[in-house]
Amino acid sequence: MPKSTKIVLMINTAIMLIALWSLYSLYLQSSSEMLIALAHWTLLGGMLVSNLIILFKAKPLWKFMRAMLYVVALLQALNLMIIAKDFLTLSGFLAMVYTLLVVIYLIGFRGYLNSHAFFEWFMGSYVKQDQEQS
Repeated sequence: MPKSTKIVLMINTAIMLIALWSLYSLYLQSSSEMLIALAHWTLLGGMLVSNLIILFKAKPLWKFMRAMLYVVALLQALNLMIIAKDFLTLSGFLAMVYTLLVVIYLIGFRGYLNSHAFFEWFMGSYVKQDQEQS
């Protein structure tokens, strides 16, 4: 496994842990917004599924992972607009910065999935089999 893929897996795990903590704090509040919770659940699930796809090298799910990350990035951008009302508080500002960094990371992660180094490692034997058949 390339070093860059290990780094991506570690970042995904860190994002999952932050999403879990955020969900825990959201559910402790009695008046949490459901759309924010939905955005955190999809972020948690998206990172978990993408980690599993990468770890098990599930080649048929590669295109699904790219589309799923696009949807998660869109939901996180929507979440950024929702939490913009709390911009003037410290916790709201930090939440906005974190969400913006996650959106940028998800876009970069999709780009990394298209990189030659990742594609060669992920599809290695799969591509060789296709070339041998033709």
